[in-house]
Amino acid sequence: MRLSSLLNLGLIATGAVASLRTLQRRHAWESAGQRAYIVLDYDDVLSMSTRAGLGLAALLHEAHHHGATHVSLPELTLARLIAKGRLTPMTATGLGPHADAEAPDLPAPRTGQWHTFSSYEPALLDHVIRELSARVPGSQPRLLALHPVPVLAVAGDLPTLAELGLGFEAAAAAEAQTAGLGVVPRPVSFAWPEGHLVERTLVQAAGLPGAGLIAFEGDIILGHEMHLDATVHCLLRYKQRFAYFTETRHQKGDWFIAKRLAPHGLTVPSHYFTPAAMVPEDYHSAAHHWGMLARSRGVRLCYVNVFRRIHATAPLEGLHYLEHIKEELEGLGLLLDDAAPTPPRLPAPDRRTQAVAALAPAGAAALAASEALRLPEPLGLAVSVAAAAGLGALPYLDRPRGKLEQDYPPSYAPKLLALAGAAAAPAAAALSNSLPIAAFIQAGTAAAVAAFTTGDDYALRIETYRALNADWALPLSAVLLHSEGLGRWRWLGLGGLVAAWLAVRRRTPDLLGELDKDLPAGHTHHLSAAQRLLGDTIIAVGPRPGRKWAGLGLAGLAAAQLLRRLGQPGAAAGATLAATAANAMALAAFRRPERPLAQTVSGVGRSWAGFGAAALALAVVGALVRHRPAPGD
Repeated sequence: MRLSSLLNLGLIATGAVASLRTLQRRHAWESAGQRAYIVLDYDDVLSMSTRAGLGLAALLHEAHHHGATHVSLPELTLARLIAKGRLTPMTATGLGPHADAEAPDLPAPRTGQWHTFSSYEPALLDHVIRELSARVPGSQPRLLALHPVPVLAVAGDLPTLAELGLGFEAAAAAEAQTAGLGVVPRPVSFAWPEGHLVERTLVQAAGLPGAGLIAFEGDIILGHEMHLDATVHCLLRYKQRFAYFTETRHQKGDWFIAKRLAPHGLTVPSHYFTPAAMVPEDYHSAAHHWGMLARSRGVRLCYVNVFRRIHATAPLEGLHYLEHIKEELEGLGLLLDDAAPTPPRLPAPDRRTQAVAALAPAGAAALAASEALRLPEPLGLAVSVAAAAGLGALPYLDRPRGKLEQDYPPSYAPKLLALAGAAAAPAAAALSNSLPIAAFIQAGTAAAVAAFTTGDDYALRIETYRALNADWALPLSAVLLHSEGLGRWRWLGLGGLVAAWLAVRRRTPDLLGELDKDLPAGHTHHLSAAQRLLGDTIIAVGPRPGRKWAGLGLAGLAAAQLLRRLGQPGAAAGATLAATAANAMALAAFRRPERPLAQTVSGVGRSWAGFGAAALALAVVGALVRHRPAPGD
């Protein structure tokens, strides 16, 4: 073995050893007790209560008994109150058939015109008047006690006033707390969310009984974008945990809030099913889906909307849905208890650790380049030294530039180092011509890739690995470039690979990441035995999750060695390409920080064990073929 190859293997070993301490800390963090939350939508509670004829307090109690830990509490707006029938718009004259006799002398409105609403809830009108007076003094809100029911008058443009957040009902929060449920306030966003308005809403949200989590309503975070600092400061001051919808990423400003709160342990990975996502599910399969999201995607807050039309049989069926979700989460060892211990922070590896761990991708990249380009020994040594120096310096160049990056620190170096390892190791393993060395390269680089994607930001998917599909295109290109006996097919293959990369790049920026996603355990079981069999078959032999094919890398390399000894260079090249793709999928599994490391190692380990037997058998056959007697001996 060449000196440069030995040096590169030493670099990989050094980087892997440097990664172990980070991985041990990550495993301990993942093994610690973790909280989970089941939040029931408040409007669903109202609908279930109405249709089932069950009092709201009794239904909240039943929801808690069946597994819910919290109920959401939407912020009041005039639009919501009108839609719910709690405020009734009156006629244009304002006050009924005897308006001329009964109406007081209202002053001329400062803007727009007067609007009047009746309500049977005097306390609600007092709340609305108090909030409008503080938030929009120009609306001149006032109470007109002229009818058997009180009348509210406000001035201005009604759509503008109707969207404005008006705080929360403390009585509703107290009712939920009495039933044993926490409260998740849902502040709304509106035009011109000035800092004092943001602060007023969030202070009121923090003061609700049972409030400790917050989930913003709609597509825009309150305060986005010019007053997000006010949002952040309030959430930090009152230690409000932010529901970060990591699967949908649908809210403008959510990344900034999650990034600032993550170091304080106040960001909670959350999810909800959109109406379209609920169409193919029933509550059994959806509960399995929640389990998969918690197990493999790191979701800890389940924002639950019950089934209303499709796959819905009765209003109180939603309680059984909650119970199934609870069973799934508790089966994973998660604790549905707000008093459960909060795991400590998971800090990212420091610059020094990153710099030493960077030697693993440096060694793999130098080894792949030397073999693919058939570099002479002196040049191979120079490439090894340059790769180690260049990648080792990256963490020290990853510094904030300007105030924005000081508030939201970048994480460029870990992404680049992880991509370098993921793109180089499969090629280095394929070109090593040794199964033990290939396994060593894969394992050492996988440890470094997992270490680079360790930390709060990555575990919460605030920062994500960027593949750009280079983690499969580059190693396959290197193997094609090195292949012998293919003639013009080598260049045709390279051209086809470039075309495939361009085509895939338009559809998905991370093909291997998509293949590595887990599938829910429950699927179409309510349809037929044939559908169930088909679904089980797809789960067993389909491409997802990609880590189950990791062992095919070693088996493919063993098959390639055997085919070369049998004088089949074309078939050997095909087996090597398949092995390289499998090795790339194996490394893709290790840059999934939201999935527990033990789960990833277990999946890859089972695959290596399963396909390892085939690789060993092929290696033995290859050895026998190599040493078989020549004809005539």
